[in-house]
Parts: sequence; structure tokens; C-alpha cells
Amino acid sequence: MTTPLSVLRAEYLSALRAYLERESEAGFAQAYELGRQAMIDAMGLLDMAALHRAALDAFVLPAPAADRARLLEAASTFFNELLAPFELSIEGYRAALAASEERFQLAVSGAMAGLWDWNPQTDEIYFSPHFKRIMGYDDSELPNERQAHLQAIEVQDLERITQSLQSHLDERRVYDVEYRIRTKLGELRWVHAQGQAMWNENGVPYRMVGWILDITDRKRNEEALHASREEMRRLSAHVQHVREEEKARIARELHDDLGQQLTALKMATSMLDYRADGKKPWPPKEALGGIYAMIDELVRSVRHIAADLHPVILEDLGLIPAIENLIDEFSARYRIRVVRRIEAGTIAFNRECRIEMFRIVQEALTNVARHSGATEVVLEFLREDPHCIVRIADNGRGAVHDGSKGRHSFGLLGMRERATLLGGEIRILTQPGAGFVLTAIFPLASIETKDAR
Repeated sequence: MTTPLSVLRAEYLSALRAYLERESEAGFAQAYELGRQAMIDAMGLLDMAALHRAALDAFVLPAPAADRARLLEAASTFFNELLAPFELSIEGYRAALAASEERFQLAVSGAMAGLWDWNPQTDEIYFSPHFKRIMGYDDSELPNERQAHLQAIEVQDLERITQSLQSHLDERRVYDVEYRIRTKLGELRWVHAQGQAMWNENGVPYRMVGWILDITDRKRNEEALHASREEMRRLSAHVQHVREEEKARIARELHDDLGQQLTALKMATSMLDYRADGKKPWPPKEALGGIYAMIDELVRSVRHIAADLHPVILEDLGLIPAIENLIDEFSARYRIRVVRRIEAGTIAFNRECRIEMFRIVQEALTNVARHSGATEVVLEFLREDPHCIVRIADNGRGAVHDGSKGRHSFGLLGMRERATLLGGEIRILTQPGAGFVLTAIFPLASIETKDAR
């Protein structure tokens, strides 16, 4: 305080006396200046009231009764001018506070956070309107009671939240938790909560303010990413297993088929070293015929193994002829009738998509043979702009479909990966006793040649 109260009192009395005598604008200006100086010196309104009471005692009460009313009114006018700087300051504070609150609300609204303000001593709490909207309620529907929020928290998370809150209040540890709540409609949602308490000089928490933020979408994305990584891990392991199986199969075919045929060919050619009497033509025609037949069988075996590894017909004639050939071999091998509905001339398949689409159909037919117990399959290749639809439906035993697992789940996973490479997707429709329908949907933009588009 720069100016002592006694000095200000003397100045106030002197200025008021001059004003009561002349009631001039100069006196008004002096009153305002005294008020501004008092505010700078951090004097309060009570101090000003005490000054004015002393002035009334000095100038108004001793005056003749006839003059008291006039003097009282003039003194009040002077005092009001003295208070003008205080009123302007209060209005400024109010405006600044209102602006600060507005900025805060805009920031909170932009962050989509719901606020809460809790008194740990009385258990009184305030929930902002957006806090209640996160929980699925209108502002008037959810009471400002802590129990209302606690009842919405998933039971498995409640103890963890309570412990974190108590650690914050008792040990001043950070309160930063994620937990699940049940909304008004029973939907399970994830929220992220943070809060900060305030303690008095005795270390007792008297207030805690915080917010919650709806993070359900983030959690779902994290779960989907985790599931995808797990699926890729399983697929990678399966691919390695399939590779080893394929190597073993090729080794068996080389040994059991080509190996035996080559042994027989070697035995047949060794007979040519045998010399009988020179009257017979050499080598005998029967021996040559057998050798030729063995060579033809060897060629067929090599072609069969090569076709399994990569169908040559796919490169030479295109996707649809390769599919037709695959169906013929499938029906002949497994005695399963295949009904074909192939719109062969409506789509000009590009080279990039052929192997992926061929393998999807091949895997689907293999699954039918291995798992379905079906007697008939319907295979469709349809153009439904802007998509190509490939559908394989059997009349077998079906399966319980849970979206990820089931019969031949690794095969389905591989087909989904191939479809994804072409911008497509795989859909499954099945139930026990009702057959199995696999539908592959591809955008024409990714499978047609540029000229066809």
C-alpha cells in the first residue's frame, strides 16, 4: 500500500469539503482521481466506505437540519464518482472472466471431452452436458451424482479405477485411466479419463476436476489391428506348413511316379544290350513300343506336376479356359457335379488378376472336396457393374460361421488375402445342414484390361 489510509482520509475530507462548497466539475475529477489512487494502493470498498462514513460525520451531521439533505445528496454523488474506477475494474474482471470461460468451453468442445468437477469431502459432483452425451443421456436425464457414473462403469474395470483415484488423492499419483462404460442404451464404450485434485494446507483434497474422452473408435481400431497381426502370424505359419507339405508331395510324386517309370525305362533299355540270334530284327518292335509308352507316361507326369505348380493353360489361353479345365479335372477326380454359369465374354481379365482368381476358385473347390460332403457345386462368374462376382455354392453339410474360424479357416484366410490384393473381398454364407456359399467380389477396375474399361 503506497499511500497510508490516514493520508487518503485527509485528502478525501479536503476534496469533499471543497466540492460541498462549490459542487464543481473539478471536484468531480478529484473524486475520480482519489478513487483510482485508492485502487492502485490496493484499498478495498470497505476502506472507501469507512472514509465516506468519516466524511458524513464531519460535514453532514453537524450541519443545520435545513442543509443536511442537500449536503447528503452532494456527498453521495461525490462518493459514487470515487467508486467509479472500482466499478470499471470489476466490469473488466467480469468481461475477462467471461472471455476466459468462453475460450475454455470452446477448447473443451473442440476436444469432445466431457468435464466433471468433484468435491471429495461432500461428494458433490458436476457433469458437463457433453459428459452426459458421451454416456448417452440428455443434460436433464442424468443426475449430478457420482453414483450415477459409477453404476455405468463395467464391473471388471471398477476396482482398477477406484484404486487409481485413491492413489491420486492419497499419494498424489497421476490419475490417467481408460475404462468401459455402459451407455443409456446398453452399448459398451471406451473412455479415457484424466483428473487433477487440489489439496489444502493440511494435505486434505477439497476439489478434483477432470474430463473423459470417448475413445471407442480408437480401441476398436487397436483390436482390429491386433486381430489382423495375429491372423497374419497364423497365416505365415500356415504358409510355411503348406510349403513343406507341397515339397513333400512333389517329392512323393517324383519318387513314386517318375522314379518308378524311370526305373522301368532303365530296365527296358537294358534289354537292348541282350543279343539273340542275328535272324530277328533288332531292336524288337515290342520293346520299342513299350519304351515309347513309358516315355509318353513320363511326359504326362511331368506336365501334371508342372500344372499343379503353375497352370500353363492360364498363361496360354487365359482365365476362363483354365477354370473350365480345372472344373473338368475336379469333376473327374472327385465325382462331384459342377453346374457352370460363366459369362465368359463379358469381362476381359487382365494378366495381373488371373493367378489370384484362379487360386481362389481352386482353393474353394478343394475345400468342397475335402470338407463338405457335397454332391453338387454351382460355380458362377458374373458381371454386375461395377463388380465381377465369383460365387461357389455347394449342397454339402455346411458349417457354423463365426466370421473368422470354421472348416478350412486357413484356406479362407488365404483367399481373403488374394482378394484383398485385387481390391476385393470374400463373403461367406453358411449354416449347418444348409451348404456353403463363398462369394468373391472384385472391382472391375482392378481385374479388367485397360482397353476393356
